[in-house]
Amino acid sequence: MVAITVILAAVIAAFVFGIGGQQAAAPTASIVSANQPDTPAVDMKIQHKGGDTLKGGDWKMSVVAVGDSPAYIISNSTSVGTYAVGNQIVTSYLTNATVTTYTLNNSALVTTDTGLAYKMVSGQKYDIKLVHIPSNAMLVDAVVEVR
Repeated sequence: MVAITVILAAVIAAFVFGIGGQQAAAPTASIVSANQPDTPAVDMKIQHKGGDTLKGGDWKMSVVAVGDSPAYIISNSTSVGTYAVGNQIVTSYLTNATVTTYTLNNSALVTTDTGLAYKMVSGQKYDIKLVHIPSNAMLVDAVVEVR
């Protein structure tokens, strides 16, 4: 009985005194990903349709072939990394290349290596994930087939 009381007191103290830590609130944002049929290129778009603005450096994105492990790229921490309503990221690149440098901002995911190994292939499906870093909230988890 004494052990239960001590454990209960410790749990209550953790919440009262903030020992358990604070978690950032997850943003509310409507972000959709889709094939980009308006261009002749093999690419996709990830569009911010509504809700909260994501501050540059506070979000990360993964674009990999279905079945591959996520490979996240953190957004640019300057103002061009801020992702707000109306912004649209267009990309034809995958994020799981190991020998390249990426730049992710509110309009594009680009790489310094233009090798075909890092580009999307027509007719293939890709897993897109977008995560808010402070809250660790998954804002997008979708599969898109590109043409």
